[in-house]
Amino acid sequence: MIDSSYFSLGILLWLISSGFLVTLTDSDSSAKAKKKPESKLIDHNIPQDNQDNIEKIKELEAKLQEKVAELTLNQEKITALEEELQITGDQLELTQDKYFQREKEFQIQCNNLENTIKILENKTANLTQEIENLPSQLITNWQKESFDLLQTLLANYPTAKIMIKLKPDLSANHLITLLKPLDKLLKQWNIESIGKPWEKVFFNPEIHYSDEDDIIANDLVYIRFIGYAQKNALNDHILLKAKVSRTLPQSNKHN
Repeated sequence: MIDSSYFSLGILLWLISSGFLVTLTDSDSSAKAKKKPESKLIDHNIPQDNQDNIEKIKELEAKLQEKVAELTLNQEKITALEEELQITGDQLELTQDKYFQREKEFQIQCNNLENTIKILENKTANLTQEIENLPSQLITNWQKESFDLLQTLLANYPTAKIMIKLKPDLSANHLITLLKPLDKLLKQWNIESIGKPWEKVFFNPEIHYSDEDDIIANDLVYIRFIGYAQKNALNDHILLKAKVSRTLPQSNKHN
């Protein structure tokens, strides 16, 4: 801001200098108009007074020029500040516009997120309902698939029981034929047998068990009854360990 005292001082100095000039002019005219005996003395002093006044006027003019220069410099500073203020205002307005734009975009994103959450909640509710109904549906599907695989056995088994009662000497081949659907079912479920009946193997407690307490790992044993394991991508799940013993019944022993 411009200091108003500088401006006022400049005007005052200008008025004072003007007043001195008028005074000097009037004094000079009065001296010439008067013709008195003592005029010689007055004329002798006037030049000295005029010289002093002129020096004072020059001094005041120099100070006035300094104040005018300061006033000009301050005016330039004010102009620069006004320009800087204008630039700052433009930047602030631009920043405010960007803020409003980002706030609008953020609001849109929030709305979209809320809509997405609602959609996911609806899907979750639907999946929950489906899961609640899933066990019974799975059981139904499993029963149907199992029946399809075993239907031959289930259809012929009652007839086979009657035939065995009527013909005790019926060939076992007929029974083996009836049991083939079981092999198909085990294959469908990725279930494999552990060993073969009467097979001689090294005892492995992870897949074998025995009623004999003195059998330890890597002992030679015979498989009395096979076990079952279900195959999958990671490992084999043991469903039933194979039962083993050190010997077989005397009537069936093989060397």
